[in-house]
Amino acid sequence: MTHTPISASALSLAALLVPASAGITFGPLRAKPGESVRLVTHSETHGGTIEKTLDGKTSRGTIEITRDRELIWTFRQPASDGTLRGMVRVTKTTASTKTVINRKPENLNEVSPLTGKMFAMSKPPKGEWSFQLDGSVPRMETEAEIESMKVYLKRDWYPSHEVELGDSWEFDPVWIKMIIERDLDKAQTIGTMSLRQIRSSATTQTAVIDIAIHSSGGDFHKDGSLIKASVELSGQVVVNLGTMLDESLTLKGTITTTSDRVSEVTKTTLPLSLVATKSFVRDTALP
Repeated sequence: MTHTPISASALSLAALLVPASAGITFGPLRAKPGESVRLVTHSETHGGTIEKTLDGKTSRGTIEITRDRELIWTFRQPASDGTLRGMVRVTKTTASTKTVINRKPENLNEVSPLTGKMFAMSKPPKGEWSFQLDGSVPRMETEAEIESMKVYLKRDWYPSHEVELGDSWEFDPVWIKMIIERDLDKAQTIGTMSLRQIRSSATTQTAVIDIAIHSSGGDFHKDGSLIKASVELSGQVVVNLGTMLDESLTLKGTITTTSDRVSEVTKTTLPLSLVATKSFVRDTALP
């Protein structure tokens, strides 16, 4: 009897089609010695609209916002007392806003003062993450970005118990709020994840997780103005189950903000697309 050999590609395809027989448990990041994590985020709002009403007169226009960030995180061995230690290098943090109202264009390009900087971070066993800046950058100008980094390090997106296909759980998407819209800090937000698929190959397994984010709320300012914001986003995150690195995050949806002052009301509607990717690198810039 003759046996036909099975090709490697056929075996790989078969592995992809085999359903998971058991659940999975998420865990901490598993990096090799000397490896850093490169985080790149890109968000853009093509087709955004803006409407301003001042003293009863309404003007309309378009708005596009693009934000890019690239950070390299390096985690070192904890200190003898258990203090977590690491370094972060800010390769790029930029924002570009283009508005056209009554056919008058206005462009604003921002580059963070942290761009090109590298600084240490640490967290004692019962404390919070802190960043040791060198004093060359005014703290007030970078407070929001530093807070965003702290929130990123405190992310707790996945349950500690085993989950199976179709299982859902809530998570706090505060980091996502901070990188897409500054006016959302006081909004009430609900984030939900659902394990959609487990992909297997000869070398690794990845989890495909559906994401839905709903946010709405308002904030009264001292000058009597009211800022309202809402978000509807959906997408996916892909987690490498061998390294526990969330290799990609994609989100699409709409952000709506309304600023209501004494005699002026401004409403912006932004169709958002956000992509975040992570990869392991050797950061040769570190001392």
